[in-house]
Amino acid sequence: MNKKVKEAALSVSAATASLFGGLVLWQKACFWQAQKKIDDTLFEIYASTNGDIAYTSMGQGRPLLLIHSMMLGTSRAEWDTVINTLAKSYHVYALDLPGFGGSFLPDKPWTAYQYAQCIHEFTEAVICRPAYILASNGGADMALVASMLYPEQIKGLILISPEGFGRGFATNEETEPLHSLLLPLSGTQLFLMGTTKRKIKEGLEEAFFAKEKITKEMIDSFHSSARSSKKAQITFAVLKTGFWRADTKAAFSALGVPFWIFWGEENKQNPISNMDWAESVRPDGEYVIFEDVGNFPHLENSQNFLQLIKEYLK
Repeated sequence: MNKKVKEAALSVSAATASLFGGLVLWQKACFWQAQKKIDDTLFEIYASTNGDIAYTSMGQGRPLLLIHSMMLGTSRAEWDTVINTLAKSYHVYALDLPGFGGSFLPDKPWTAYQYAQCIHEFTEAVICRPAYILASNGGADMALVASMLYPEQIKGLILISPEGFGRGFATNEETEPLHSLLLPLSGTQLFLMGTTKRKIKEGLEEAFFAKEKITKEMIDSFHSSARSSKKAQITFAVLKTGFWRADTKAAFSALGVPFWIFWGEENKQNPISNMDWAESVRPDGEYVIFEDVGNFPHLENSQNFLQLIKEYLK
């Protein structure tokens, strides 16, 4: 190799090393920025067999477990608009599922059955008696899987637009990008690009009918939760590919406890036709449609939502 070729090769190597070095520093800065706004609300910790589970415990009376959605950046904070009112009548537990909020971040992608096992362990160790479960969207699927595996722990279910009625398990094609999304440099870059505040806002706008209810504080909360640490990249990959999903039709069909199904009429991601299917299979349940609401009736119409919860659990 002549001198000029060697010099050119060294220049390219130096430029490449500089580029990668700068990229790594930028990625670290992104995580540091998100950490500055990390959740500082009071919560408790349950040391599960897999890691620490963050949860809020409020009120007295019959136990009511709240399970948040399987959405990028969500956490137990999803229930902030209703939890204080619920705690006046019930002993409310709102947990962060693994990979979300203040709970531990799994080292590998989790399936719906692992999440259901976590719910089972939490109910057994912390609540210590059968509980009602109020669960939102993807979290409703986790509750249904738990009801199939551990029916003795559940007294009743209030499910907000379960996603497993329509989509079921992720296909091989959908999960194919999982490996590339988990790579340390390029995957991290995709993770950071997919969790910007703009992307978080776009995701919320798809889920909400009343866009004016999406506040800056909400966007900031979802953003900091989505970037809680570099290991949150695993949660991003799980959500992006639908790796967590399950077909919950069989579990729903076999329910042996009282249940209510809530659905936003303007839910574009999980259309109301899926509720029609549920009602045709199990006409013995209670079905409620919220007008002018998307995925989150508890956020978009919390007053009517709370009235219905009180009526169901009276």
